[in-house]
Amino acid sequence: MVNPLTRTARRLAMALGVGRTTANTNETSSTATVQVLLPGGELLGEVPLIQQVGFHSRPLPGSDVVVQSQAGDRQRSVAVATGDQRAYPKDLQPGDACLYHAKTGARVWLKADGSIAVSTPGPLHFSATEAVFDCPITCTKDIAATGDVKAGAISLTKHKHPVSAAPGTTDAPE
Repeated sequence: MVNPLTRTARRLAMALGVGRTTANTNETSSTATVQVLLPGGELLGEVPLIQQVGFHSRPLPGSDVVVQSQAGDRQRSVAVATGDQRAYPKDLQPGDACLYHAKTGARVWLKADGSIAVSTPGPLHFSATEAVFDCPITCTKDIAATGDVKAGAISLTKHKHPVSAAPGTTDAPE
């Protein structure tokens, strides 16, 4: 018979673990699940992945995962946090917060000075892609652009207007 104190100590030791995801998340049920490899080779399958309301991510295989086991019972485990040491932004300053994509590097960076930087470097080759807003946008301050600004097919830097009092068109804006 196992000493009750030893049994309690074992349960406490098994209540929290850090492992790695071994496959893509399973998104077919109402709660996503992950397969987790814990130290010592213990493999847990179909572990519910609990995330913050309003935020959902699919960690890449090989990502770190924190597993909480209810009363130390590994069969009643939930994944409560994930991270990926291979891909996190390394240029953040104290007080910064960043939402980023592990593969492409695209991110929304909330800086400690109050500014926000949005970058979309694109998939793996890191050439610029675009940020798409599928909603009306209102700006209450000046807008500065180093490239062209277009409304439909009309270029702000290259468009011309017909001149009714004289033949021809106006020059492009300078």
